[in-house]
Amino acid sequence: MINARDSHPAGPAKSAGPAQGGSSGAKSGSTEQASKSPQTQDRIARRAYELYEQRERRDGWALEDWLNAERELAGAASRR
Repeated sequence: MINARDSHPAGPAKSAGPAQGGSSGAKSGSTEQASKSPQTQDRIARRAYELYEQRERRDGWALEDWLNAERELAGAASRR
């Protein structure tokens, strides 16, 4: 049986970034993503998973969740 938490790439145990593929045009292995610290990646992953849960765990929005989490955390950091 697959755990519902495993269905979203940004689940708590996963912090490698958004799922690759789809038609978003995002490049895998970008320098920007590679330069983020593991702690930052973990924070983004946790926030992306929270967004996924707020949407009642509907799949298909992993990249959008990841990018929104990045924007939120970057905005929070710039307000400090």
